[in-house]
Amino acid sequence: MTEPKDRASAPSGFAVIPQLWLSHSFSRMRLERGKAGYCHPAVLSLVLALGGLLWLWAINPLLITWLYPGSTLPSLASSVPSALAILAGAGLLYWVLKACNVAMHRTQCAQHQQLAEFIAYSPDPAFLKDQQGRYLAVNAAFAQLAGRPAIECLNQDDSALFSPEAVALFIDHDQRVIADGTASNREITLAIHGDTHVLLTTRWPYRDTEGCSIGVCGIAQEITAQKQAENQVYSANTNMESRIRERTAALQSINEDLERQIAARIQAEVALRDSQERFRQLAEHIREVFWVYGVEEERPLYISPAYEEIWGHPIDGLLERPMTWIEAIHPDDRARVQAAHITKCGSGYFDEEYRIIRPDGTIRWIWDRGFPVCDEAGRIYRIAGLAEDITRRKLAEDQLRRQQVELTRISRLSLAVELAANLAHQLNQPLAAIVAYTQACLTLLRQADTDPRVLTGTLDEIVNQGLRAGEIIRHLRELVQKHPAAQAALDLNALIRSVVRYAQTELNQAGVSLKLSLADPLPAALADDIQIQLVLLSLIRNAIESMGEQADGPHELTVSTAMADPGSVWVTVRDTGPGFRLDMEDDLFRPFFTTKPGGMGLGLSVGRSIIESQGGQLWATLNLDGGAAFHFSLPAYPDA
Repeated sequence: MTEPKDRASAPSGFAVIPQLWLSHSFSRMRLERGKAGYCHPAVLSLVLALGGLLWLWAINPLLITWLYPGSTLPSLASSVPSALAILAGAGLLYWVLKACNVAMHRTQCAQHQQLAEFIAYSPDPAFLKDQQGRYLAVNAAFAQLAGRPAIECLNQDDSALFSPEAVALFIDHDQRVIADGTASNREITLAIHGDTHVLLTTRWPYRDTEGCSIGVCGIAQEITAQKQAENQVYSANTNMESRIRERTAALQSINEDLERQIAARIQAEVALRDSQERFRQLAEHIREVFWVYGVEEERPLYISPAYEEIWGHPIDGLLERPMTWIEAIHPDDRARVQAAHITKCGSGYFDEEYRIIRPDGTIRWIWDRGFPVCDEAGRIYRIAGLAEDITRRKLAEDQLRRQQVELTRISRLSLAVELAANLAHQLNQPLAAIVAYTQACLTLLRQADTDPRVLTGTLDEIVNQGLRAGEIIRHLRELVQKHPAAQAALDLNALIRSVVRYAQTELNQAGVSLKLSLADPLPAALADDIQIQLVLLSLIRNAIESMGEQADGPHELTVSTAMADPGSVWVTVRDTGPGFRLDMEDDLFRPFFTTKPGGMGLGLSVGRSIIESQGGQLWATLNLDGGAAFHFSLPAYPDA
């Protein structure tokens, strides 16, 4: 038989091995299937001829003699035509049976030849087994997978060629095919000769011309590289997960034969088009601008219709002039965004906030971010992203910042007003002393014999009291003055002593005893001293007012410092007042929440804002023995 030209590339002599081996193997398989199920045509013809002659020359005369006694038996010469007819019938039967066997043999040979050619020229590992699991035919791809020559694989079972794990999987698959009598597909992951292989195996029962199963045929498709590529694409872009799953499912179904493979691929392409249509509908109906940028093409490949609504420019103009979107960026942001655009072509990542100027002159804020899309080789060939209009959020943030600044100023002023009431008592003392010393000086000067030098000490005391009053007024001016926060190294222990000195008059009037528990040494904190004084003074005033609500019990105020960890320091203001309910803990720091008659409810809220602006935290706890404790932390000065 002449080999087709397109098979001339097969290894020399390789196809002969399966064909010669199959011829012997199929004969052996038929014998093993049932040696008593076949009879040679010559034997059947001979039996028929002998039976006919026996009837003609033996049984028939006996029956005539028994049934018709005395009748004359036919002569031997008269029975010769009948004998010749019997022999002719036996010969005709032999010829018919011989022709049927020849036709059956040719059909089997053609089937064997087609199977041998399929196995020999299949690019994937292909094989044929008998019912005992011995390989009757393999191709070069199978021999390479087994790691030995093809001739050595013949008449061997799985245990002689593969690892025990692989043998168990193969035997289970063969038994399933033989038991069900139908084709079966399986995806198997195996470690063969130190390498991990992913095989998509298809096995089906091999039948003879009588429809009886005489073995198992199979083909294994190597999909290791394909699996690795699918995993890379899945981890890089979750949006393409559906398409990968559909394609993988389609690839798993393309196994039985060429027609099944073509049909499955057509189904996969239809499913892919449906997926792309769903993706297009999603991209065209979201409020954000979805875009895809081609790295090699150096231009946008796709941009959703939301671009026209946000940028105010037509999409066709962007596709014709790819840099139109950058030209619309605000001049103050354009250089930064253009540099980030150049960087994203290499890294695949893009995350920028910038302003754009629409054709009508309005300005919008855009949050634009992108991520890479890699091919099977892991190379970035696409960048996909979303551009969101965040103008409303930016305006809200700006308004919130302005409100916070104004709220801080108002709260500082409110606290300063409260502080002025406390400082009035301290101002009365130096003023009263100045008046008293001045009156004494005037009384002495009215006396004629008074020596002016005697008044020197009194006048010095008047100067000291005036300086003291000026210092008090200067400190009050610093508190109410609106200025930006200036963080610097701050000695918390010294600051606490200074604040307590100004609050001492109110402490004395309320009958509150003060205890300082200051850690020494204590690292310097990084904060603005004026703002921390405001917070501390507000906490002390709250504690004094809280303890004033109860007539009985001790009135003790404890201010302490501690080193919480190497990166921060703590300040605690602890009182012995009634404390607060547990359900009020979350409301204490809410703006305009107060439990005091006539209170504004801004002290704790503003205090927390100030502490958080300094990089710290402010919180409240209940004491085990009654009362409340307010704590705030501040970052330690880096050089401390």
